[in-house]
Amino acid sequence: MFWAVGLWGLTAQAVCVNGHPSVTSEYLHSQTVVVASVVAEKSIPEAPDGYFLEGTEYTVRVEKKFRGPALATLELFNENTSGRFDMTVGTKYLLFVYQDHGRLRIDNCGNSGELSKSASAFRQVEKLGRPKN
Repeated sequence: MFWAVGLWGLTAQAVCVNGHPSVTSEYLHSQTVVVASVVAEKSIPEAPDGYFLEGTEYTVRVEKKFRGPALATLELFNENTSGRFDMTVGTKYLLFVYQDHGRLRIDNCGNSGELSKSASAFRQVEKLGRPKN
């Protein structure tokens, strides 16, 4: 029984059971929304408590902040599952960041993506991030 529940959780994440959020919804529910460039990556072992499998930690340099704290860099964890959000060092991304069990993560079912391929989402985020009068 426990194994089936655990398997369902992994499958649910990989197949986007909750669908794909709108840009507005993901923006409002994200801890941080930024444009950032990946500057480094390193392998991370499975968490000692077993909550996370092994994965990759990406260091990103924040170039523009729309939501969240003003930080120069972020460390983003990407678990090695079918639900991972792969990134490439040297590439610029629009990122919707959330926190899970103490780690910052990206939802592969969301609107994060390479900036060069995310023009529509970027325009929407710019509007959402403008100060309201």
